[in-house]
Amino acid sequence: MTDTVNADMNEYWNGEGGRKWLRFQERVDVTLLPFALKAMDKAAIRPGEAILDVGCGCGDPSIRLARAVGAGGHVLGVDISEPILARAKAQAAAACQENLKFENADAQTHRFEDAAFDLVFSRFGVMFFDDPTQAFRNIRRALKPGGRLVFICWQAFEENEWMRKSLEIIGRHVPLPDFPGPEEPGPTSFGDRARVQRILSGAGYGDIAIEDCDTAFVMGGTLDEAVDYAMQMGPGGRAVAQSEAVEATKSRIAADLRGAFAPHETPRGVILGASTWLVTARNS
Repeated sequence: MTDTVNADMNEYWNGEGGRKWLRFQERVDVTLLPFALKAMDKAAIRPGEAILDVGCGCGDPSIRLARAVGAGGHVLGVDISEPILARAKAQAAAACQENLKFENADAQTHRFEDAAFDLVFSRFGVMFFDDPTQAFRNIRRALKPGGRLVFICWQAFEENEWMRKSLEIIGRHVPLPDFPGPEEPGPTSFGDRARVQRILSGAGYGDIAIEDCDTAFVMGGTLDEAVDYAMQMGPGGRAVAQSEAVEATKSRIAADLRGAFAPHETPRGVILGASTWLVTARNS
């Protein structure tokens, strides 16, 4: 296990969080693919480039990045979760992606090679640092002069229907967990545009741009999948698990979620609104 100052996140992603992510990995990759592709398009990746993928998860973005840079380039995917990285390595091997490596590392403190990468990329992997300014300062050292930073992150909880609707319903039945404060790590910790600007400026980046990026969030291919996802993943899943809800309570939660999601069912699946920031910057 990597040595990390992000103790709580390290424990979560190597434990409960990692197990749940692996269980839903295929669905998560499909759901998050449109977001990753928007960020990759913004990154304007060129053949032969070296890319660092921060919070690489089970490797789907890393594999796509490695294909984009071709045989003359290479990608390093880093994550703090050993079980998630094991899945990433297996997927890369199955894809025969030889210009891709993975490392169990905390990007906040890991000693990357100086000026080694043309691009640092992340799909929802940069919101969990104890000290984000220090983390992005450390990451910037790994960028070549003029190198690019591109990541996508969630806007505020209130702006994300897929989060809000699930928790409103679950909260009627069981106590919800305490939400992280505005300066604490968590999924929506970069929801405040001004905070993101302040963090990156403080870490020494220039040419910072933070754009609205709204798109559909597919909760599941069917109503049953959407309900299962809401009851297992994220704060809603933790609330259900921590409450030790009896089966009758879980059945009521599932029924209410099903009723709430039904109007959002489409031929593509159960779709709710999602709001993100698409962030770009340079190593000035």
